[in-house]
Amino acid sequence: MQNTPYPLVWLGDEGILRIDYGRNPRIDLAAISSAHAQHRALSLTPRPVLIRGEGTLTSTSEAEAFSISAPVCAITTAVALMQPNLAARLAVKLYLIYHRPPYPCQAFDDEAQALAWLSQYLPAMPENNTARG
Repeated sequence: MQNTPYPLVWLGDEGILRIDYGRNPRIDLAAISSAHAQHRALSLTPRPVLIRGEGTLTSTSEAEAFSISAPVCAITTAVALMQPNLAARLAVKLYLIYHRPPYPCQAFDDEAQALAWLSQYLPAMPENNTARG
């Protein structure tokens, strides 16, 4: 059996990074640190990120602090949070009023709309700064 890192992180063909925290996610420091390490392994170019999970995304205060740290901000141009229902989207909007990250961030229930919004934050030049290992 293959050991897949958690969360699942991949770079879409259009240049948007995807992070999938899976079912009923509670994002803690270990999970967000893993996502950040995978992001850096895929690309050192700052890019937009689509975060999804089945169920309402919740996080620890340590994960929230890490999500706005200098290393994360250095490679993140915007974040779209896929929220499955109206109550979850409203909770994110309320959270963002009081804890606005230093990059654009919005909640969506439609992936196509989220990707369209994120596309305005794609790097202007072709990918030439991928991490190699």
